Amino acid sequence: MKKLFLFLLSVIAFNHYASAQNIVDANDFYDNPAKYNGRTVIFKDIIVRKGVVKNSNISAGSQVSPGSGNASNSGGVSTRCSAPRNYEMLEVVFPNGKTKGCFVILNKVANPIPSNKDVISTITFKADSRTMNKISMIKFKP
Repeated sequence: MKKLFLFLLSVIAFNHYASAQNIVDANDFYDNPAKYNGRTVIFKDIIVRKGVVKNSNISAGSQVSPGSGNASNSGGVSTRCSAPRNYEMLEVVFPNGKTKGCFVILNKVANPIPSNKDVISTITFKADSRTMNKISMIKFKP
């Protein structure tokens, strides 16, 4: 019984530790997005905008100034940043006021987001700096 209790306690502790690692500081992600490739990442209290970024050429090292939709290539191979079928682009504004990389979200998940307005939210996404970051969940801050 004691071994079972210790085993369950260690599983709970490991699960708590693993989930805590998903919450990433947006500035750390901005500085090195490739470090998080393949991982599920959570940003808390980040500004998102819908309907602003449209089909940009963005590389892993590119920056998009908010609201412009234009990318300045700072090295690397440029990737066409356009949303696949049933997805739409979502601009994620980092604390430094710039946007980096492609973020897409399913149309049906994006419906409640007001267009062309800043929304503070918590987003969960699968990081991939080579192509695009797919947002799987968004929660608005009241």
